[in-house]
Amino acid sequence: MISLNGKRVLLTGPKGFIGSHLLRRLLRETGAEVVALSRSGCGEKTDGIKWVNAPLEGLVRGTWETAGIKKFDIVIHIGGFTPKTSKDADNTGAIFRDNLIGTRSLFESLPEPPEKIVFASTLDVYGPPMDGRVIDEDTPVSPSGLYGASKLFCESLVRAHAKGCGCGYAVLRLGHIFGPGEEAYQKFIPQSIRALLRGEPPAVYGDGSAQRDYLYVSDAVEAALRATASDEKAIGPVNIVRGSSTTLLEAAETLVRISGFSGRPRLITDKPAGYSMRLDNSRMLKSLGKWDFVPLEEGLRLEWESMKKVLA
Repeated sequence: MISLNGKRVLLTGPKGFIGSHLLRRLLRETGAEVVALSRSGCGEKTDGIKWVNAPLEGLVRGTWETAGIKKFDIVIHIGGFTPKTSKDADNTGAIFRDNLIGTRSLFESLPEPPEKIVFASTLDVYGPPMDGRVIDEDTPVSPSGLYGASKLFCESLVRAHAKGCGCGYAVLRLGHIFGPGEEAYQKFIPQSIRALLRGEPPAVYGDGSAQRDYLYVSDAVEAALRATASDEKAIGPVNIVRGSSTTLLEAAETLVRISGFSGRPRLITDKPAGYSMRLDNSRMLKSLGKWDFVPLEEGLRLEWESMKKVLA
């Protein structure tokens, strides 16, 4: 169990896919006083949480003065714009507003320097792998889209702000995170589950040999909390990944088995299988320690059961 007893934690993105899981765990076991920042209104009111309704890009010091807040001990910045569909990937307005202006405004609004800033970045900073090599933190960054580029720039903002105010920081490059709560995303796992719920086979491009490193959402939360509680002054960038990959065909076949569907995944052979991602998690384990990851099949089963209820 990770203790943040007596710490005031600012969490951005508390209603998002990963942020909502992190919020529940912060409240359930850490003993932290959580300030949840949301542009879409307040969430459930419960002990240990204070909701502040404001957009990231609109934050000023007066935002916190009005809320009666003089200092944060820890800032966990997960909020911002994340593409849910391929059409969103280069949404210039939202990326610039939420990620670039939003992150800058967040840091400039803080009434006092926190002890630590934890920032959720992305593997998209690397861009698609070109030669099949295993990606570690020393792999050259070359984002292929605006979203990855914005996150890479925000990593620099985090380091610059931490250096300027003398606080600690952690930059976490989140991998292929899956689990309950990603129903709105047009990603392979939720798309496959939606197909199965319609009584259709999940579609897999090419021969299904493309690989992904899937990490269950509770393990991403575990990594974020370990980074938050760590005494290490500067963490990262660190890849938050399982360190082992599975093919999309294997993932689809597992979902077929879980669902009880009688057929097999449908291979769309006139489209290429796509690139594979193989990732190294050595630095994560060194910085954050080891723990038992949720097995892929168990995580897929949990997401299947969740989406059945949500989409019923």
